[in-house]
Amino acid sequence: MKQLEVYDDVWIPTQCRRCTAMCGILAHRVNGVAVRLEGNPDTSCGSRGGLCPKGLAGLQLLYDPNRLNVPLRRTNPEKGLNVDPRWKEISWDEALDEISAKLKGAISEDPSKILIQSGVSVMPNGTLNWRLMLPSILSTSKGKPSTAAGGTGTHCGNGVHITSNLNYGAWGKQPDWKYCRYMLQFGTNTGYGVYQQYANRLALDALARGMKLVVFDPVCNFAAAKATEWVPILPGTDAAVCLAMLNVIVNELGICDAVYLKNKTNAAYLLGPDGRYVRDRNNSLPMVWDTIESKAKSYDDPGIGDFDLDGTHEVNGIECRPVWQVLKQHFKKYTPDLASEISTVPASTIRRIATEFAEAAMIGASITIDGKQLPFRPVATYMLRGAGAHQNAANTVFTEDLLGQVLGAVDVPGGNLARASNCQGYPGTGLPKAGAIKDHDGFLTVGGKWVAPYKAWPMVEPAYPRLKDLRDLFVLEEATPIWGVSDNQEVLRKAKIDPTIEVLLNYGCNAIMNSANPGHQAEFLKKIPFIVDFELFSTEFNEGFADIVLPDTCYLEYSDWGTLQGSFFNQPPVQEPWCFHITQKVVEPQHSRRHVVDVTIELLDRMGLRSKFNEYWNDYFRFDETLKLKPTDKITWEQLGDRVVRQYFGPEHDWVWFKKHGFISWPKKVEEVYWRNFSDVRVPIYREFMIDLGEKIPKIAKEIGIEMDWKQYSALPEWFPCLPHLVGDPQYDLYCFCFRDPLHVNSSSMEQPWLDEASKMNPYTYNITMSADMAQRKALKEGDIIELESDKGNKVQGVLQLRKGQHPQTITIMGTAGHWASGLPIARGKGVNFNSLMELRWGDCDPISLCFEICVKVKVTEVK
Repeated sequence: MKQLEVYDDVWIPTQCRRCTAMCGILAHRVNGVAVRLEGNPDTSCGSRGGLCPKGLAGLQLLYDPNRLNVPLRRTNPEKGLNVDPRWKEISWDEALDEISAKLKGAISEDPSKILIQSGVSVMPNGTLNWRLMLPSILSTSKGKPSTAAGGTGTHCGNGVHITSNLNYGAWGKQPDWKYCRYMLQFGTNTGYGVYQQYANRLALDALARGMKLVVFDPVCNFAAAKATEWVPILPGTDAAVCLAMLNVIVNELGICDAVYLKNKTNAAYLLGPDGRYVRDRNNSLPMVWDTIESKAKSYDDPGIGDFDLDGTHEVNGIECRPVWQVLKQHFKKYTPDLASEISTVPASTIRRIATEFAEAAMIGASITIDGKQLPFRPVATYMLRGAGAHQNAANTVFTEDLLGQVLGAVDVPGGNLARASNCQGYPGTGLPKAGAIKDHDGFLTVGGKWVAPYKAWPMVEPAYPRLKDLRDLFVLEEATPIWGVSDNQEVLRKAKIDPTIEVLLNYGCNAIMNSANPGHQAEFLKKIPFIVDFELFSTEFNEGFADIVLPDTCYLEYSDWGTLQGSFFNQPPVQEPWCFHITQKVVEPQHSRRHVVDVTIELLDRMGLRSKFNEYWNDYFRFDETLKLKPTDKITWEQLGDRVVRQYFGPEHDWVWFKKHGFISWPKKVEEVYWRNFSDVRVPIYREFMIDLGEKIPKIAKEIGIEMDWKQYSALPEWFPCLPHLVGDPQYDLYCFCFRDPLHVNSSSMEQPWLDEASKMNPYTYNITMSADMAQRKALKEGDIIELESDKGNKVQGVLQLRKGQHPQTITIMGTAGHWASGLPIARGKGVNFNSLMELRWGDCDPISLCFEICVKVKVTEVK
């Protein structure tokens, strides 16, 4: 047999893009064919050589014979769930001519009739090119396109982002796994099998080192299975437990970090009887009480001898008290017994864990790192999508974070760390740069840019809505679920906003699978006359509703620099090197596939918007004169990336350099990791701004027909019951929710045969799980076909799988399975679509973050 000639045998450093973790990887190419993917052992953005199942299955994604290869046009005028689109192949010119004509028509009439939607699995590429760039470029004096985060508006961590932004200047926080000794984790599996590989690596190192991990979760899932202690809890009750622990720590044990509270929070700010700050008449700054001089002063007066936290004083003729005194008194109403009644966690367990946690914080201890002496508070808390994605999301996350704030375990060794909120930039350029600065009242806001700058202060004033996503009213939300809300059209009409969407551009988002109630989503989509979908496969979304489908490239077929801007997702928060990666093409795209951004650039060119495209990026990156784009410059995405990396990292680090090395890395300073100790900023452990928002937002919302639990706009942390807690009919006796499986990311990974094979070996991936005790009570057995019916009448069916490690009052379904699209033959018919159980109305959302309630009360019957 003749030996084949090897003319191409290279390892290419790039990034995995199967999820937002974006781990650094090495791709092996032989004779133009990708044959192997491995984790890159030289980068800290990943497991240092390992790769998760999703990443390992990337070759099957690349070479899947069921992928889209050519542009397709719908020939069936009917749209809806399970409708055959009767695809017809068309040329790229036909597709782009039609799309550009439709966009031009919508722009000339009203750009707000364009909706731009992308999914979380294509972040941050989708963020840069859809939810930031396109709306700006397609805007005119007549309006601006609307944007949507696809299913993430209902399922992601909106509630988490508010507290993270306010208290950390970051998209999220994570524990300092390098030094943490005691960690409380609430309803999330991140760090223990799910999401970032670097987090999994660091978390398991911490456990091996002896860190105690206590996990509050309804199910003994990936994190709880590795924990020192698993504490079963009812969904949506975490805030009650956290408040009871705060009561024990502060009022029973008398433990707090008074130095931190005085200098890094608003604990000493004086409050009047109306709950608002007492302000200095000369400069309008919040006032504090100086115990040395026994007088009120502005909080930043350099002559303050010591801050009072507990007294009652008269200032400007007003009796006032410090925030801390008000908080301490407030905590008292949340006794362990009350929290136990709400959550089912025993009161003795709450009291014991609170005591252990407070004592482990080692108030007053210090540690020296790289010659810098810092407070040492080796305790941390962690909450993401699970516990932080209910109708009470914003208050729940606020309360959980207070456990660290009270003990001073914030951006110090061992405590909670901001995810990439402070970077002094590459030593040669000082870019990219982000850091903490303070506002008028002393609070943390962010200077610099990570994808988009976040400045909390001054708080945006709520206004009568003019935009279709209502973001000018709900000023704290991150990603609105409005497009799937069943009563949305009615609300918009009452607000005198035209709800019409003429053109929907969709990228990497299967909103039918990922959002609540496919039927409601379908009714919305059927009203849109022209839908374009950039996708890898024929999915439930495009088969049912798209007019044109464009065959996108996967991450092994394109080059991209977008992750340089989305680094908060994949930068370890601990003191490991900064690592900024690019994604680079491993193989040439097959057939007629084209990368979404190349298509976008061509569309904008055809519409005469090249100069506007160039102007946008000149402004976004503030290119110096040598790199600035001229209005007529025609540039590719890779050529633009060359300018970006030279701007950030100097002319010696051009695109050629990055293609060779894959990433740039440099040491992370102590001042960047534990930046709070080096910065004069405070955070609001009492949210005075909620008082005004709670008066203004409901007044406007009620005028346009939105009713929510407005009591949640509270300056003080509270627990509020969620919709499933209020279901009174006893036949609906189980709390049903979905969880994330580390084998999958949203609904986009179930088509790969390796992942399907592994899913079939995992008893929990494709089945409905229930506690063995509850099954026995209901005379059910493993393998039974069961039907779940929600209290709203929605139904799903699946195979019952029993487990011992599950709260008896819960029943669970993995993620967003249950595909039915003909273009997904491997995924089709596997698992259960949890979202089909959910309803989505405005009243189902957290009134602060617009996070949707992800838990449903159901009854269970056996299908004979």
